[in-house]
Amino acid sequence: MNTVERVFEYKDIPDDKKVKLVALKLRRYASIWWNNILSKRARKGKGKIRSWRKMKEKLKDKFLPPHYLQDKYTKLHNLKQETRSVEEYTREFEQLVMTCDLRENEDQTVARYLGGLNEFIRNVVKLQACSTLDEVSSLAHKVELQRKAKYKKDPPKPPQRTYLTFNKGSSSLPLPKSPHGHP
Repeated sequence: MNTVERVFEYKDIPDDKKVKLVALKLRRYASIWWNNILSKRARKGKGKIRSWRKMKEKLKDKFLPPHYLQDKYTKLHNLKQETRSVEEYTREFEQLVMTCDLRENEDQTVARYLGGLNEFIRNVVKLQACSTLDEVSSLAHKVELQRKAKYKKDPPKPPQRTYLTFNKGSSSLPLPKSPHGHP
């Protein structure tokens, strides 16, 4: 539907031609369904559907599952970066915001976005004063790149364990570390 509307706008299609044009492009089941709608309306003495708004409404009712938008809202609400790159997370976040036609202020959208970022990136980004989603996502991307570069140069080392060895026998036990890092 979005593509159709962009074509209408680009080609400057007049309102009275939109329904006819879309009806011509319907294929297989959708075409049969549309012809059936028109036949039923004619039998009931109703006029043809001439407005794109009305046709769009009928198409959505028939072909868009009732739970579609609810599923998208749920996905947006639960979206986390996890193993995705910041770029992948940002793309999915923005698609869901647009699909849900979310109408919240920029601060709310930024807070929602930050909530799904991995903790390390979120904490660094929150140190900066950013007011738009573009600023926050750009900074998150930079933090991710910087962190990747650091790990290439100096990979994290596994934690060291200290062992207590007994003189008689070959057994050794790991000593727990104190909160200060000393055995």
